[in-house]
Amino acid sequence: MGLTLIDLLVIILYLLLCVVIGIKAGGRPTDSTSYFKTDGKVPWWAVSLSVVATETSMLTVISIPAVAYLGSFVFLQIVFGYMLGRIVVAWLILPSYFKGEQKTAYTFFNERFGPGFQRLISIVFLITRLLADGVRLFAAAIPIKVITGLDYPISISIIAALTLAYTYYGGLKSVIWIDVLQLAVYTFGGAFVIWYAGTYIVEPLIPMLSDAGKLTVIVWPESVSFAFTETYNIIGAIIGGMFLSMASHGVDHLMVQRLMACGELRKAQTAIVASGFFVLIQFVLFLFVGMAIYAYYNGLSIAELGLTQADEVLLKFINEEIPVGIAGLLIAGLFAAAMSTLSSSLSALSSSTLFDVFPKLSESPNSMKISRGFTLMWTFVFILFAVSFTSTDNPVIELGLAIAGFTYGGLLGAFLTGRYTAIDRTSATIALFVCVFTMAAIIFLGNIAWPWYTFIGVSLFFTAATVSHGIRRLAGS
Repeated sequence: MGLTLIDLLVIILYLLLCVVIGIKAGGRPTDSTSYFKTDGKVPWWAVSLSVVATETSMLTVISIPAVAYLGSFVFLQIVFGYMLGRIVVAWLILPSYFKGEQKTAYTFFNERFGPGFQRLISIVFLITRLLADGVRLFAAAIPIKVITGLDYPISISIIAALTLAYTYYGGLKSVIWIDVLQLAVYTFGGAFVIWYAGTYIVEPLIPMLSDAGKLTVIVWPESVSFAFTETYNIIGAIIGGMFLSMASHGVDHLMVQRLMACGELRKAQTAIVASGFFVLIQFVLFLFVGMAIYAYYNGLSIAELGLTQADEVLLKFINEEIPVGIAGLLIAGLFAAAMSTLSSSLSALSSSTLFDVFPKLSESPNSMKISRGFTLMWTFVFILFAVSFTSTDNPVIELGLAIAGFTYGGLLGAFLTGRYTAIDRTSATIALFVCVFTMAAIIFLGNIAWPWYTFIGVSLFFTAATVSHGIRRLAGS
């Protein structure tokens, strides 16, 4: 069928509406603190939905259906681990962020290990987010390329420019409320795709999926090696997913920044725990999207559909099958999802750059201009990095989650060490470098499944920190 002029008008109008609402919702931040932290009066439910939208928006919308189309429901095992991880974050990690005046997730490290370690850990965070969200920005460009035929660099630049339009002016508050809007739109889109595809499926959906072996949720490892090398098994999913969630929602400033916007610990705890249930519902929804499309196309392979990668299967269905007008709204929802995810990264990276890497600039009378300058800078950097990921052949969500494995273990290990042990700055610094470089070797040279990366990283950090601390104490005695 293809998109019509009406669809294109819907897309353009919706994107412009997002920009207008984002600028309006942001109000008029007067300094860098209100620009990056809000006034602490954002409702917990809005923060919770913003967390869900930020972590799963575009990657969820296009890649989770692709995972389901190629496989089954085994991805849900990871989500169970995510939910457990959030509970740990709520009661063991979040309290540290609501003691005193915490401007970022890494102010804690200044108090525990000094400004040098704070700067180092924030640089690790910046690199992690730049790599992982470069993948997300690339994912955001897929719909534009499929619909318009434009090259990836041009498509990526369009998304980045639209995102910058409201993030630049409104700051974090704009980001949070646009997150809520886009989540509602693309959730509606997912439900509509399931309903619409279902009206054309002749056979009952569940029996058909059962016969194709696509209803599997739990996979038990056949051996110890299987548990560590196969991506989707219950042991690796629960343990790995829990530690991954502890890192992503407990020490990654992308998420912590939102939780701090609640203003109160109890509200932040409610927001993070509730987000686990919201994300479960969303993953189930978009896995069913992939299954419904699979049934609609009678199980044809990606190649038989004329596609080069599985991430394009949802776009193909929307572009060719969905009625006029609705197709435009669904595509607009994808764009808005991409914009909110990128805006979240821009806000987090810019605030960490200002408060953690160059803290003296935050005390400048021109801190607002400097804050917006960092936002503009990171936009251009994101464009360059996103272009570098355009050759991937794997589902984008798996690549995005795997990238975080390089540093998440070090980030989480550093926090837990600083919070619950007496290990000093030197040992923590040594452990951080050992962890990051060893994880790089494991990821590039090993055959370990990505859900284990954070757990292994934390274990490496604790081991290196403990050994270094012990040796130095013995040497000193």
